[in-house]
Amino acid sequence: MDVFRVRPFDNISLPCQFSFVDSTEGLSFTWEREDIKEEHEVEDDDFYKYFVGLHDFYQFYPKVIYSFSNNMEQVEERNSLYEGRVWVDEEEIPEGSLTLMLDQVQFSDEAMYICKATNSRGRGSRKMKLVVEDAEEPQVQFSTVDDILVAKCISAGWYHMPKVTWRNRKEEDLSGYSKTEILEEKQDGSHRVVSTLHYPVLLHEIYTCHIEESDVLNRPVRSIHKVPKRKYHNMYNHY
Repeated sequence: MDVFRVRPFDNISLPCQFSFVDSTEGLSFTWEREDIKEEHEVEDDDFYKYFVGLHDFYQFYPKVIYSFSNNMEQVEERNSLYEGRVWVDEEEIPEGSLTLMLDQVQFSDEAMYICKATNSRGRGSRKMKLVVEDAEEPQVQFSTVDDILVAKCISAGWYHMPKVTWRNRKEEDLSGYSKTEILEEKQDGSHRVVSTLHYPVLLHEIYTCHIEESDVLNRPVRSIHKVPKRKYHNMYNHY
């Protein structure tokens, strides 16, 4: 099984290719998250009542994140958390490619994904795992401050206690020469930041800006749903 790694807030393509796919005619295919269960078994009426209440309290999401049939994308049953962030290049479908493009990757996108396709010539599936790294590495830009060359990076994510680490191509830690400031703030206290490296910056040098959450109570959430296990012998034993 293939494993793909990506930095948060970057874009990634998840490849899926089938030899029996040569056009969109009669083709149906989906991209799904394997970790999302849409059907659950309950063993008694009491827990059934509890489970119905659980659906009202927590938000549940369908496992389908992209669906194609009848020569067009089907958006009705798609997971809303992926709206506007997933797409398939339909011009590549006749070449057998059903590659999913996932934009602005979130921590909650980490999961096992399955690509399923069927037409009159065959059917098939491909499974892969997407791993989202713990920190983002935004693009580094050069500018001048008081006629001095500096390097800057701006976080795409929101942090309560951002830890910014600057390194050069030799992996030397230059963080002590940097200054991090709040760019904008939310009501929950999280904020985006801009960090400026004041170390004698050289245009021909390579710098990386590494940003992660240092507050253990506000680490990124990697689960987009909370569901009970499939079998219960005690209606209160749901954790």
